[in-house]
Amino acid sequence: MRLSINKSVLLNELTKASKLIELKNVNPALQGVYMEVSFDKLVIVSSNTSTSFKAELNNENSDLIIEQPGRILVKPKFILELLRKLDSEFVTLSTFAENELEIITEKSNLKVSILNVEEFPLIGFVENGLELSIDSQEFKSTLTQTISSINEWNQKVVLAGMNLKIKDNKISFVTTDLFRVSLKEIILNEATNQEVDIIIPYKTLIELRNLIENVKEFKIIIHDTNATFKLDNDLLQSTLIDGRYPNVHSAFPTTHEIKLELKAKTLLKVLSRFELTNDQNITSVVNLEIQQSGIILKTTIAETVKYEEKFTEYKYEGSSNLNINFNTKYLIEAIRSFDDQLIHLTFNSQNKPVLITGAQKRDLKQVVLPTYA
Repeated sequence: MRLSINKSVLLNELTKASKLIELKNVNPALQGVYMEVSFDKLVIVSSNTSTSFKAELNNENSDLIIEQPGRILVKPKFILELLRKLDSEFVTLSTFAENELEIITEKSNLKVSILNVEEFPLIGFVENGLELSIDSQEFKSTLTQTISSINEWNQKVVLAGMNLKIKDNKISFVTTDLFRVSLKEIILNEATNQEVDIIIPYKTLIELRNLIENVKEFKIIIHDTNATFKLDNDLLQSTLIDGRYPNVHSAFPTTHEIKLELKAKTLLKVLSRFELTNDQNITSVVNLEIQQSGIILKTTIAETVKYEEKFTEYKYEGSSNLNINFNTKYLIEAIRSFDDQLIHLTFNSQNKPVLITGAQKRDLKQVVLPTYA
């Protein structure tokens, strides 16, 4: 195998592939990155069994020049370290003898041992199925707004991921840890009669969040027990969580006794002063005494710290007062997902959750359950 390629492109794709590798994987072959060179392209593959990554590079997207086809399996650590430090615009990769890869520039060369390529498992990437085209930045925003409501270690396996559901030409993304619920809805550009109800694992969502940064074309391809995410020239394929996601829509109140309208960033600035932790690193509980004239916020940490502040920058709708407690961290994360929007907080009683929505744009909903001080 011998090829010449743009160093920055190779570094970028190898970095993506390496992030999927689990060094403690019981299969030693999955600790390496698989590279296969044909006469017109370089394919880079990595996998941790449940999630797999694939990149295809050619002359157009990476200045690839192929002199000799071949395939190798290599641990990427030292290659990545060298590529990050090289000043050269292009590098040459060439197999040396039968067990070494040589990386060559005009002024340097590095030889690294390669693994037995025959031990790398055959991984099939499925690109046929129900295909959804979603704006990449909108999907990235959806991840940011909803991922905090997932508990990766939840004993209920179906809750350790995001529920993607398609119905009535609308995609809904739902996450919950049973203490809070996040719901984001996106209208499909193309009509479909198909209904979908799948659960995407938390680790896959984290990988997607890392990969989607500068992506122009983003698609989700759903097929049987897997989902393939197309990110320009890259594919990320994941097994799905088996099971039925609970119907959480009943958690969203349809009536209210009190509605507050305020700027998200203004309230966040106040709440940040209440995000204290005790010696066991447990987040504080914030108490809200809500009245038409103002909200008194209070918190106490292990009887040693007490803080109180009055907040008045809101519009009030209702006819009653309310005293209610929330996990400060959960409340902050829910409100932060709205950026600097004007938002509504609606309440019913001290035992009912708060519903948070945008005052104008209502595609995102957050529910936070009250707690006890």
